[in-house]
Amino acid sequence: MSWLLNDSSYILFLLVDLFAVFTLVGAMRLLSRVIVAPVDKHSEATNIETAFAVIALMLALTGITSGEFSLTLFDEWLVVTIYGLLAIALLRFGGIIQDKLVLPSLNLSSATQHGNITAAYITGGHLIGTAIVIRAAMEWSSSNNNLGFFALFFGFVISQLLLAVEMRLRLIWTSGTLLKSIKESNRSAILKATMQHIGAALAISTSTHFASNLDAQWQLALIAWFLSSVVFLILYLGLSELCVRLILPKNEAYEGGRGVLEGAIYLGWGFILPALASY
Repeated sequence: MSWLLNDSSYILFLLVDLFAVFTLVGAMRLLSRVIVAPVDKHSEATNIETAFAVIALMLALTGITSGEFSLTLFDEWLVVTIYGLLAIALLRFGGIIQDKLVLPSLNLSSATQHGNITAAYITGGHLIGTAIVIRAAMEWSSSNNNLGFFALFFGFVISQLLLAVEMRLRLIWTSGTLLKSIKESNRSAILKATMQHIGAALAISTSTHFASNLDAQWQLALIAWFLSSVVFLILYLGLSELCVRLILPKNEAYEGGRGVLEGAIYLGWGFILPALASY
């Protein structure tokens, strides 16, 4: 924060950012409570999903608030607010896509409204995963004015496509037991799936390192973004599965909390791949 020592007026920009963030978080909470209005007035499940939605929004906002300030206070408020509102819309739209297209047999929104906590975790994991990719897109677009909103929407499309593929692969590999775990509120299995989903999003977001190197040729940058996202998703799935099979004993497959331990390994690989790609 050396800028504060050089020009104390910058604190006004910081206050503007804080005001915009407070407003956006409030808007996300109200919208989430409308989308998953609880059947029970004190539903834990709807509060859990709302909590994930708020975390996802604030995570996405770090992609725009971490850059340089705008020229004027109004411009700063406008940029953060517009990108924030877009993030809210894309996050909730991503949740609808997963609910209606990827897992249509579950009706996650209705299950959450009726108090199914595991359904809330699945939706929450998708919100966090979408936010991770949106954040990466915001960071890229903020450094390249020629891309702007286009990069944000492109990143959203990539995230929904590949996260849908990841979830469908999970359903195939588990032979439908994931759906059963959601319906029966098996928390260990659902926490595993949630961490796997977030790890996949982290791996996908790695691709922006390659796209940002082609800023002058944005068409090639978008192609590189998509292709590298596919490659990193495949690497993530392969390396994490190999790690689980080599490290965790097979004869302890049914031990209590095994699913959470496996999920932690998947999530860990989601952190490792972006770090390796940043060299």
